[in-house]
Amino acid sequence: MNCFTIAKYLRISAKDTDLKTLDKAESDSIGNQRNLIDDFIRQMPEFVGANILEFCDDGWSGKNFARPAVQNMLEQVKHGKINCIIVKDLSRFGRDYLTVGNYISRVFPFLSVRFIAINDGLDSVHIMHIDSIETSFKTLLYDLYSRDLSYRVRSAKQFKAKQGDFLSPFAPYGYVKAENNRNQLVPDPEAAKVVHQIFKMTVDGIRPTQIAQTLNAQQVLTPMLYKRAAGCSRSEWPFVAKSNFWTDNTVIKILRDERYIGRTIYGKRIRDEVGRNHVIRVPRADWIIAENTHQGIVSKEEFELAQKQLQEYLEHNQTKSNRKTTMLYKKVCCGICGHVMKRVNAKQSYYICSTPRFTDAYSCMREHILECDLTKMVLTELHMQTLYAIDISHIWEEKQQNKKYDVNITIKMLRNLKESQAKLESFIQGFYEKFVFGELDKEGYVKAKRDAVRKRDAVSLQIEKLESKLQNLNENRTLENQFADCLKQRSEIEEITNKIVSEVLNRIIIYPNYKLHIIWNYQKDLRQLFLESKILDK
Repeated sequence: MNCFTIAKYLRISAKDTDLKTLDKAESDSIGNQRNLIDDFIRQMPEFVGANILEFCDDGWSGKNFARPAVQNMLEQVKHGKINCIIVKDLSRFGRDYLTVGNYISRVFPFLSVRFIAINDGLDSVHIMHIDSIETSFKTLLYDLYSRDLSYRVRSAKQFKAKQGDFLSPFAPYGYVKAENNRNQLVPDPEAAKVVHQIFKMTVDGIRPTQIAQTLNAQQVLTPMLYKRAAGCSRSEWPFVAKSNFWTDNTVIKILRDERYIGRTIYGKRIRDEVGRNHVIRVPRADWIIAENTHQGIVSKEEFELAQKQLQEYLEHNQTKSNRKTTMLYKKVCCGICGHVMKRVNAKQSYYICSTPRFTDAYSCMREHILECDLTKMVLTELHMQTLYAIDISHIWEEKQQNKKYDVNITIKMLRNLKESQAKLESFIQGFYEKFVFGELDKEGYVKAKRDAVRKRDAVSLQIEKLESKLQNLNENRTLENQFADCLKQRSEIEEITNKIVSEVLNRIIIYPNYKLHIIWNYQKDLRQLFLESKILDK
């Protein structure tokens, strides 16, 4: 069996409109890329019998390398499971000039991975192709084109937003997109009735907390559950549990939404870098606001009256809580409902689960827990964790001295094996050239190549094992040295600070009867250190 593995990589930055039809599973452009690469592979005699893998990112920008398929492919490349990557052109692999150049000229050659961009005529088996001026110029052009395209797309969206088009992928609760115009909102009668009820109750002086209680008692589906029941395709939701309920924050979010008076707003947030997912807030003065773009659910008068009532509620509650200045902000969670617990400012500040205020569906702890008690518990547990980790690291260090590898001999063996691997690669290429020039018939070429490939794969397997040994040794040393040194510094602290909490504490989960479970940021490292000490003990 041929162990040579080829990875076909396909990418397009936006799904074609034909994706919306049920009989199309992917865009035509992806299909065209696949056909081009398949035809190319069939025409290459050296690829006969090779294993073929396919990696596809449909709907992902080339400026962003945090794409699922490309990351999966690169992970397999790192572990020596892929020998060749084929793309339609360089822009399919990526449009980031520096990153693409680094992979082509440094990473892939170092890992002995052949890279082919068909339409660009690039094949890294020819060394002159890798760092040629033409290749560098093309990657730069793709980078600049992507930036220019991003600017033009943003400008086009801004123009459409000024015309009153709704450009978000999902309609807000209370609306659906018009069937004949996906950029137009129309009220959803059932959900719109709930939205209007929320505004009316607020105008009547009912607080958001009481409104949430009422909606839960009436078993009104939350916006998330309502949209899910309606078949919304959104896969990720910004909430903590799969079955959620109405809270005052959900109500407040609806009350603040200006779209309910027929106003379309675009540009509240923008990506701070082309191809990245990170967004930043934009000042209101820079928003694009279009009036009377769709039918409002409430009148402007109702909306303004609700804002006045809401402002009074928020001012009253802000005096009780100032969460953003506390070290445990968003780190204390209820173990029953999963929601972040509310911090209440008092002579002795405390945390309490807000869920029982809104629904009886969960048996959350109704008692509060003092913030000072939480910080004491964190400090005590941190001391115990550090002492435990240091003890393990000492054991690890002693046993490592007796079982470490001779690094110099390993490196020398690797060097010799890689020289043999390079010679075998040269032989395989030589057989192909002889076949092309008629010095070797097809049968002789296939037999000679098969024998050379078998030897090369055996050498590659030995290289992989030795590199894994060497990598494990280096990683273990790094883990022991950096992690243990970091923890030793924590063993003598007398007080928890914002900096320490930010570095070591993930979250505190509180269960009824004051049972606590602390999750540390370094928990995975500590477990790995423990496993290494157990492995070395065998």
